[in-house]
Amino acid sequence: MEMQLPEVPMVHIFSFLDAASLLRAGQVSKYWKRIADEERLWRKLCQRRWRISWGGLQVPSWKQLFLTHSRRERCMMRARRQDFAYKESTDSLGLLKPVAYFSGSDPSMGDQKPIVCAVSSKCMLCAWDVQEGLMIWCSPAQPSGIKCLATLPERSLAFTGDALGTIKVWNCQDEDPLATLTLPSSCTSMEVFLTDDDSPVLMVFFTDSLLRPPFGTNALFVTFLMTFCTQVSWALKRANRLTVMLRKEFFGRVEFSTLDMTAESPGGSTTVSGREIASFILEDNIDAPQCMGACDGTTVVFDSGPYLLLVTIDGYLLQKFHHHQNVICSLWMDPVHVLTTSMDNYLHLYMWEEGAFHPRLQSCCHLEQRKDDMRLNCDYPIAICDNTSIVCVVSKTGRASFLVMYSLNM
Repeated sequence: MEMQLPEVPMVHIFSFLDAASLLRAGQVSKYWKRIADEERLWRKLCQRRWRISWGGLQVPSWKQLFLTHSRRERCMMRARRQDFAYKESTDSLGLLKPVAYFSGSDPSMGDQKPIVCAVSSKCMLCAWDVQEGLMIWCSPAQPSGIKCLATLPERSLAFTGDALGTIKVWNCQDEDPLATLTLPSSCTSMEVFLTDDDSPVLMVFFTDSLLRPPFGTNALFVTFLMTFCTQVSWALKRANRLTVMLRKEFFGRVEFSTLDMTAESPGGSTTVSGREIASFILEDNIDAPQCMGACDGTTVVFDSGPYLLLVTIDGYLLQKFHHHQNVICSLWMDPVHVLTTSMDNYLHLYMWEEGAFHPRLQSCCHLEQRKDDMRLNCDYPIAICDNTSIVCVVSKTGRASFLVMYSLNM
């Protein structure tokens, strides 16, 4: 009779396995299969893979969720131009920006039909069905221009902030907002998230309030002497790590610095500190980046002219891609995808692969921003995506934008 390890150490050992290894382990015996099917193991894999807020999500089976969305990611990774249905907006709404998914097929979005929201220069918030390519809702014109847009797909809510400092909550169905809050001044950026208790209450914080401890009087902040900082990116899969891009002069060399943020509470008072863990300077023969991003905290991805580079935080080049004929003008990324756009009328999709030591990017598909229209863009095109669709905002004239929508034929 075979001797079996107790369940607790078996679960601990299995917690170090990836999904493929976990599935193979489940084929060894009925006992191993029962351990390999433990929901807590698959929940951990989901959290490690997507690093999103799972609060309030009803998940019947973590294993099924992981396998379903992994299958969709593989379909997206193998997709070619002919595998997408192409739709284009025909509405005259002026210039469109910013844009965000109101619902979609990502795990955090509850596996819904992809719908995107975009802000119009005519002071309206509008929503489109990506698969149909049709505008399904538009708000009345607002008294002031909308500066910020954020969405909460888990609750099918959109949040806007305008130049007058008014925050509004929309369900993209009714004419009037669900809630309105007027602040003393307008905000320049806005983030929304679910709390652990799944509270439906809207809470708005100023930075000073968020950084102030409950019973203290000193604000929690740390100041870094980093002159000529051009961009900052938090690592998507590592909450306390950020990478800073600096350039001392217009023609000066570009430096990247990666820091770890920590909070300590000696003697009951909390202090925040940051420690530089890595840095590097770009070589003179590399064009200065316009945009950058960080995913797992060990690498940085950025553009260099028409090239996309993936380097370690110490400056070691891992990958270099050349899929654009013109300079890359925008870069968007999430824990799974990286999208680049250029003024050459094309966008390119990359997807993250788990590597032995560092994650790597796989080149996926090259799509036209707008079919059969090779006119130069009047503004930088921007693109976003989920597991089954890609949306790009294209401006061919100085007065109007088009919403180009690609849906994967599943």
